[in-house]
Amino acid sequence: MTVLRGFPGLVIGTEWADRVTTGPYDAYTPKQRAALAEANPYSFLHVTRSQEDVPTDQQDDIDGLIAGCATSMQRIYDAGAYVEHGEPSLFLYRMEVGDHSQTGILGVVPVTDPDDRRILRHESVRPGRADLLTRHLLEVGMSSSPISLTYRTDEALDSVIASCTAGQPILESTSEGVHQTVWAVAGGDADALIGAMGDRTLYVTDGHHRLAAAEEARNRVAPTHPDHPLQWTEAVLFPDAQMLVLPFHRRVGDRAGRSAATIIEALSECGPLQPRADAEDARPTGPGTVGVYVGGQWFSLELPAATGSRAVDRLDVSRLQDGVLAPTFGITDPGSDPMIDYIPEPVGITALVRRCDADDRVGFVVHATSVGELMAVADDNDLMPPKSSYFEPKPRSGVFVRRLDREGPTGTTSR
Repeated sequence: MTVLRGFPGLVIGTEWADRVTTGPYDAYTPKQRAALAEANPYSFLHVTRSQEDVPTDQQDDIDGLIAGCATSMQRIYDAGAYVEHGEPSLFLYRMEVGDHSQTGILGVVPVTDPDDRRILRHESVRPGRADLLTRHLLEVGMSSSPISLTYRTDEALDSVIASCTAGQPILESTSEGVHQTVWAVAGGDADALIGAMGDRTLYVTDGHHRLAAAEEARNRVAPTHPDHPLQWTEAVLFPDAQMLVLPFHRRVGDRAGRSAATIIEALSECGPLQPRADAEDARPTGPGTVGVYVGGQWFSLELPAATGSRAVDRLDVSRLQDGVLAPTFGITDPGSDPMIDYIPEPVGITALVRRCDADDRVGFVVHATSVGELMAVADDNDLMPPKSSYFEPKPRSGVFVRRLDREGPTGTTSR
């Protein structure tokens, strides 16, 4: 059984791309989202709103929130912003940022349960967030932010992708530093891509909540036909060799209110702690160490040995959590403890320092988890600690839209 199929997608028109599409929802602060949405009634941020984006007295009105998202989506449809592809198609989606380029295959993949080994996950999800996404899928009736997956590539599949990108693209656009190119692939070329992909294992890199929402939507409707639209979910599949993985840095508060000197002494008991001149000098150049910022000073800390032999135990983020954050700061639930927060690499070390100085927190600069490490954890059916990896660039929202009402019960285009 293949893990990929085409769908009758909608792709943003070139003249509308800058006006409609946005970065991923969580790439902006609530204040930034509000400003962008207010300035542009066609911004896709109107469609992806959550409770953070409405007045406080309206945050419990989920029905009203979902209705507003649906109205915003209809406004964009009515403006003619999308080009419809009537026959089931795949789309090749290239994103370029600076010298980095990656090309993925966008289509639909089966909605799977967590124990289904066709699509492996490595993170847990927050039920509240997944529930809102479930209602959005069922009541707005569309998806636009594909789940990002990776796979172990090979020359045969690379060759088919190269052949399909030799033709004329249907979209080229540059927004917020990301250059996007899209090719539509149908008929025999799509069959060749699907055949080359085969039934190889896929790994979630971004979109665990969206996958959980698709699973919940399917379970609520309980369709019996295997080709029902809710049996499939929108995804973009990137080869592992092209994935760019960046770290999430940690910012930790001390419940005991200890002085910087006392914290430094406590950290030195975790492993060798060496003073460093500045942030770049402290930044780890490989696995096994973290940079530490405390009291205006920089250090390099050699991480304690792994507490176990599993792939997840050997990750730098696990060694930091198990050997430093838990025993030194009492952080045992890094997913919900208010004394820890996370800063992705693109936000920058300068922001980490500024925020640590503002409230006397301790900064930890982490080396990036590799795609191979992520795959190894997923292969073991384990979950990684929260914020273990940050993939860049992320697919932009609103480029592709999958409307469930355009797919019949057998997965074909509705007429």
